[in-house]
Amino acid sequence: MNSKLLLLMMTMFLVSPFTLAKSLDKNGVRTYYKCYLALNDKSDVVHGFVSVGKTQSEFESELEGRIVYYADGVTGSIIESVYECVAADKLFKSKEARELEAKTPF
Repeated sequence: MNSKLLLLMMTMFLVSPFTLAKSLDKNGVRTYYKCYLALNDKSDVVHGFVSVGKTQSEFESELEGRIVYYADGVTGSIIESVYECVAADKLFKSKEARELEAKTPF
């Protein structure tokens, strides 16, 4: 009896992170975007994002005011405006965004 209970508890313990992760993922769909942004330090950057369960317009509207962190993961700048966001596998419409993307390591 004890071994069956232990086996049941171990199974529940192992399965629960997967169940929890799936329930946190609203529609089960992650969308990868790249966005051409203006930051409060007056720089323009291309940055990659992941969105879960939101349309592109909902996602874009929530970007202003968020912080984009630099490579050190500590310092960053606030997003002042969003010029353009596209799916990560698509091309930017703006020539400036495409040129900046070519210089940006992802």
